[in-house]
Amino acid sequence: MNMRSNKGIIQLIFGAACISFSPILVKLIGVSLMTPTAIGFWRCLLGALILFSWAAISKKSLMIEWPLMRWTILAGFFFSFDLFFWHNSIIYAGAGLSTILGNTQVFGSAVLGYFIFKDRLTVNFFFAAISAMVGVVLLAGIGSDIEFTDLYLRGIIYGLLTGVAYAAYLVTVKYAGHKQKLPDFVTLMAWISLYTALFMGVMSVIEGRDILPPDLYSWAVLIALALLVQSIGWRAISEGLSKIEAYRAGLILLLQPILATVWGIIIFSESFTIMQLLGAAITLAAIYIGSILGKTKATAGSN
Repeated sequence: MNMRSNKGIIQLIFGAACISFSPILVKLIGVSLMTPTAIGFWRCLLGALILFSWAAISKKSLMIEWPLMRWTILAGFFFSFDLFFWHNSIIYAGAGLSTILGNTQVFGSAVLGYFIFKDRLTVNFFFAAISAMVGVVLLAGIGSDIEFTDLYLRGIIYGLLTGVAYAAYLVTVKYAGHKQKLPDFVTLMAWISLYTALFMGVMSVIEGRDILPPDLYSWAVLIALALLVQSIGWRAISEGLSKIEAYRAGLILLLQPILATVWGIIIFSESFTIMQLLGAAITLAAIYIGSILGKTKATAGSN
């Protein structure tokens, strides 16, 4: 293994660890202090400011041409729904469960890739997808003594919709790269973050809830989200993906849902039954297989 691969592995591990704190930070203020939508708005707005500043300091161009800007707006639209569904799922179903469900995006990405890019789907991929379905059923609590309240079921549904919205976002960015030459990653993500914030701001207005952080504690958590997740974590993963093979990248990126689950157990005392843990193991294994078999991989960060 050469130095480039070693550097890529370190960057992916670091990025996955950074992003694993995303659901934890959301849950820290999303229970009573702020709405999940408002959290997404500030995460992306502050993240955009950080990323634009980062690009300027690095002497990167802050502008992109209109043909690409249109795709950037669409990517921000899909990512706003990704964060809306995921943040709500975190509150209703838990940090670990929602993150594992959201990572089923690899299957949606592959299916969209088949129709849009004519990517090939193998028999092994379909086996992985069916295995993931079985794992999700067990993970949701079927066969366990889980109380299926309306809020919990909503959290499960939102978690699965997270994967759908994130897959649409990833495919949009990939399609844009086929149509136009993509700019520096930091500039691209700065614009996507800005448009995501715009759409989430509109969602917050529709919800009719207060969008302003209520105290310094909330501001501190939001800044941590913007800096650690939206900026540093995304950048590390993007750079690491370009340096190592898909099968290694897919395996390393599983650290994100695994660590998120661990943090949820430690910090919020989230618990899993034996059947749920089995479901989590099956789902994560299927996600890994799907990530190395599917042709559409994450090219622009993670949740």
